[in-house]
Amino acid sequence: MDSSLRLEDLFGDIVNPLEVWCIEFNKYAIIYFKLIKFIFVLILLMCGILTLLKLRGFYFKSRLITSENNKDKKSLLTKPRLIIGSAYIILACGILFNYLIYFLIWAFEPLPDRLIFNFITLTDIDPYITNRITDIHSAIYPHEKTLYYIVAMASFFFTLHLILSIWYLIYKSKHPRQTMKHLVISISGVIIFGFTTFMPLML
Repeated sequence: MDSSLRLEDLFGDIVNPLEVWCIEFNKYAIIYFKLIKFIFVLILLMCGILTLLKLRGFYFKSRLITSENNKDKKSLLTKPRLIIGSAYIILACGILFNYLIYFLIWAFEPLPDRLIFNFITLTDIDPYITNRITDIHSAIYPHEKTLYYIVAMASFFFTLHLILSIWYLIYKSKHPRQTMKHLVISISGVIIFGFTTFMPLML
């Protein structure tokens, strides 16, 4: 039985308005992911630059004190910040010019993420219809694309949350316990919704 007939059986007269709403939402989602790419790059650049600027200020302050203990402390604090700051700038440039997006999609493909699609397959739904929900290129009806876009938005949110949590842990480590909670939440969200679900939509 066709999926549109099933929707009509379930929702009756609201199917057509729902599909119209989905069409408009899908148009919004396409624009959203095109624009959010540049906002994402800007956030990563700001994180990297702020980290390196703080590292520079810490370096000049540390030169005023030449004790051996201060040298050890400086080494422990500067190396993680230097690595994180440089990594975020490289990540921003790679996403801006797309080559890193292709690499991340390839690198993270074997990971057991996007578990939400596995939960969908456990329901009593035709596997053919399920495949159209989990792969946007196979989608036929607007609501199938809408479901994928919603998952992709959640994927982007938790991925950004994870990146900012890591940065905050290194940049401002005054409350590591609170930051660790955010790390756990973001990692859980990434596993459920996927780390790369949103990335093809940015290309």
